[in-house]
Amino acid sequence: MMVLGYYITICVLSIICCVIYYWKKRSYYSVRYTLIFMFAFLAQFCYVLLALSRDVREALVINKFLYIGGCYLPLVGLLLVFSICKIGMPKWVHFALMLFASLVYCCVLTAGYLPIFYKSVDLEIRDGVAVLVKEYGPLHFMFLAEIAFFFIATLFALLYGWFKKPNVSRRNLLIAAFMQMFSIFAYFVGRMITKEIEWMALADLVDEIGFLLIMDRVGLYFVDDMVSSSLLKDGQFAYISLDYKRRYLSATDAAKKIIPEIATNHADRIIESDEIRELFDKWIDGFEKENVSKTHIYRKDDFIYTIRVGDLYDGSRKRGYLLEITDDTAHQQHLEWIEKYNKDLNSELKAKTELIRELRHGGSA
Repeated sequence: MMVLGYYITICVLSIICCVIYYWKKRSYYSVRYTLIFMFAFLAQFCYVLLALSRDVREALVINKFLYIGGCYLPLVGLLLVFSICKIGMPKWVHFALMLFASLVYCCVLTAGYLPIFYKSVDLEIRDGVAVLVKEYGPLHFMFLAEIAFFFIATLFALLYGWFKKPNVSRRNLLIAAFMQMFSIFAYFVGRMITKEIEWMALADLVDEIGFLLIMDRVGLYFVDDMVSSSLLKDGQFAYISLDYKRRYLSATDAAKKIIPEIATNHADRIIESDEIRELFDKWIDGFEKENVSKTHIYRKDDFIYTIRVGDLYDGSRKRGYLLEITDDTAHQQHLEWIEKYNKDLNSELKAKTELIRELRHGGSA
């Protein structure tokens, strides 16, 4: 009964994770997060049903549902890691990976009909818990190949993101790396420790918790998703986000062109350029002191930009600071021209007034 309690406990915790996900979900979250929680919960529920089954045909049907998570959960996890690491993936690669996972699942569906995935299957009851006793067929290696491939590809993406993508959050990379290493341990090492429980059930729960931690801040690293796309389409507006510890989070491409020093700044770290950090601190200090967004002038080469500091919102929660940069070159140059014109006009008026006074004094003499 301890084994059954293990599966039920993990299933209940999975439900709690799903509820938290639904509560925290934002409109800009990728649908892949939803798939992660759907597949993980389906797997946890199937582990419970499989443990309670008493007929081999019934257990085989449940096992096939269980393999939906086994075949597609690593794929969705890989796609999410690519997204977190800001690594592009061509559509044809996406399609090929989906086709590969579907081909493996088709092999799973032959169980009980053809001896290619399982040669034979029997059901044993051990301490009141049903256990499928399987003899693997020649095509079972495809499932192992899929698992190994997705593990290796995910680890490669994490390493690439760590060394080649400074704007990717190291915190998220470490969480994802732990999830991946635990999954490898659960699948390959856990089974050597004991076969009484399925370690992958716990690994799926770890994935759910890990992705909850990642998604809590994931939007902060994609500032494009935090503001209306209509503000970005003409390129006149640029945005930079920082958390309340004034650590750099993200910036739009336009902002990186205006202030290139932030393009190589690591996410979750303070601004590495002393000059830019001092400017940001001055603007943020002014915003915090008066709680009013003032307009600041920033000059770069022949361009003049206005900077406004505001609150960074994630839904209704304030999560940091949002710097809005506007190309105001034409307007500022026009204001400078007007100011220069008024100065020249005043100087001219003063000169003429002085000349008239001198002429009057000369006429009086």
